[in-house]
Amino acid sequence: MNGVMNGYDGSVMSAINAMVPFQDRFKIGKTGELNGAVFSIYTVGNIFGSFICGYVMDRWGRRASMFGGASCIITGSILQASSFHLPQFILGRFIVGLGTPMCSTAAPTFLVEMAFPTWRGLAGGLYNVLGWYIGANIAAWGCYGTNTLTNDWAWRTPYIVQACPATIVVSVVWFLPESPRWLWSQNKKEKSIAILTKYHGNKNPDSALVALEIQEIKESLDVEAELKNRNWNYKVLVNTRPARYRMWLVMLVSVFAQFIGGAVISYYLPVMVDGIGIHDSSRQLLLNGLNTVISFVSGIFGSFFVDKVGRRPLFLWGTFLTGLVYIPITVLAARADQSGDIPTGQGYAFIAMIFSYGIFWSFCWTPLQALYPAEILNNEIRAKGMAAKGLISGIASFINTFGTSVSLKRIGWKTYIIFLVLHFVHLGLMYLAVVESKQRTLEELEEIFKDPKPVKRSLQKTAIVVGRGVGVKVEEDA
Repeated sequence: MNGVMNGYDGSVMSAINAMVPFQDRFKIGKTGELNGAVFSIYTVGNIFGSFICGYVMDRWGRRASMFGGASCIITGSILQASSFHLPQFILGRFIVGLGTPMCSTAAPTFLVEMAFPTWRGLAGGLYNVLGWYIGANIAAWGCYGTNTLTNDWAWRTPYIVQACPATIVVSVVWFLPESPRWLWSQNKKEKSIAILTKYHGNKNPDSALVALEIQEIKESLDVEAELKNRNWNYKVLVNTRPARYRMWLVMLVSVFAQFIGGAVISYYLPVMVDGIGIHDSSRQLLLNGLNTVISFVSGIFGSFFVDKVGRRPLFLWGTFLTGLVYIPITVLAARADQSGDIPTGQGYAFIAMIFSYGIFWSFCWTPLQALYPAEILNNEIRAKGMAAKGLISGIASFINTFGTSVSLKRIGWKTYIIFLVLHFVHLGLMYLAVVESKQRTLEELEEIFKDPKPVKRSLQKTAIVVGRGVGVKVEEDA
């Protein structure tokens, strides 16, 4: 449900922006400065929400952050759904933006800390895919249906629906077990051990796995206490070389990735197809809905390849293939702009390229966007690192969302050239920096990030060798 809330807002504004009753009510235009301000005020809320969620998670727990975020989303949804004037609508979007990172930061942190170790990759991948695309599909197809209404209920109804997953979270979150890692940090060791024993040890108090996890938690919290990593001390994120490397990877995955074109498709797909001659809002919303379905199916398949293929190949191939797709998107958009319209066949080709972008992105990137940052941040900096990720990502999203709207109005198709160039800059940076975390224990990841060449170390393969006169030993490729 936390992922659903995040995915819902990522799609609902794009659809509502194409609705005639919404534009008649608020007159913000489909692109431009006012439109960009209405879109990006959500990301301003993200910035503030991200700033406080790390403190909330460490002080009151992962469940408290999810509860607080969902409460904000309910409040913001009510304000948006009942708006008659633009300031109230903008305030509602800000409050929803405030709550979203509290949910979308706490949920994957909770998941990584609660998931059975061998399920971490699949569970983390499915969390983002299922949550985001279920939310996006509900929003896209709900708006496609309500667009048949000719009054304000066409856009008010989707904002009423937005409050539903948040209401479920508020109702049931306190029935979830709290993170064992957080319980131990609050000196509630018996509860922490009981939860691990029940869910990871099959209720066996002598479980070797539980004993290992308890030892890891204890060691990481001892380090945290030594570093005085409490409350507002965010220096821990940058005061060592391994920590800085981890945060650079978080930046590449969560911030730089926003500038390679996915946001323009997510938020402005109706505007993009309007540029090639599809002006009917019903057809625009139909294409928006179809795109979310195709992306959803692709993301499901991609989740099952996270542990088979590995994180690094998915990141690199995803960035490369989406970059290739952006070439014909740019060319076709340029032709449409120069001639006023393009032939039907080229229009279909443009739509096919947009769908292809969604397929490649969803298969390679969507399963990893929540999992990878939570996975590479070790225990002592995970909560604050995820909060910093949300904060920096919110700033980048504000720049990108506002800038894209203005750019589409001012320079049109040339906006796509910017994203195309950034694709291959991002690919080079990812190639140089991304560490493979597939099938690595927490101890192995610690050794990788402490190594002078983390990428090379992460790509070394480990083998168990049994030989006469040698016994059993572990060997790594040179």
